[in-house]
Amino acid sequence: MASVTGLYAITSGLAQVLSRAYQLHPISGISCKFEPLGISDLKKLDGTDAKVTLLLYRISHNEHLRNRPPATLPLGKPVPLTVNLHLLISVWGDTALKEQGLLAWTMRELHQRPVLDRSVFADGSGFGAGDLVTLSPEELSLDDLSKLWQVLVPPLRPSLGYVARNVVLDLDPQPDTQPVVATRIALTDDADAVVEAAR
Repeated sequence: MASVTGLYAITSGLAQVLSRAYQLHPISGISCKFEPLGISDLKKLDGTDAKVTLLLYRISHNEHLRNRPPATLPLGKPVPLTVNLHLLISVWGDTALKEQGLLAWTMRELHQRPVLDRSVFADGSGFGAGDLVTLSPEELSLDDLSKLWQVLVPPLRPSLGYVARNVVLDLDPQPDTQPVVATRIALTDDADAVVEAAR
């Protein structure tokens, strides 16, 4: 289960995986960087450098786990929070060859690596050996893309939609003691009765 830095660990880890793969199998004559971005970072891009960016633009509760009872684990501990990350992967370049070539290359790499494990994520993110995040394409209509880019401000860029599913966020540690479910209180005016009850 991931800590609160787990969301950034996924976007930055995926960018590193793509960057290493591109170093091994680049497109001839095209140098490219792969970077995770925040919304405010988009304003700094002008498209002159070839770049593939990963933007987390939406988070949703996992559709299969969001209706689970809140306390199904032993001792009544709450179940972890499971979310899906909606990513917008965009290509920045100054020629059609760069844009389309990098778009196809990125799609191919993500198709070959649909499952992410702890080896992809940064240290200290809290992911365990059994934590797996699945990456699947998400179809974004032209209407969806135009609305997104109107909000994001830069001109429309060739983009892919992906969903990282089953990201499990750990909750704060809970005490190991059982909760108090009943109390017994006796009130009396007789001091001798209180002493006797204490014996």
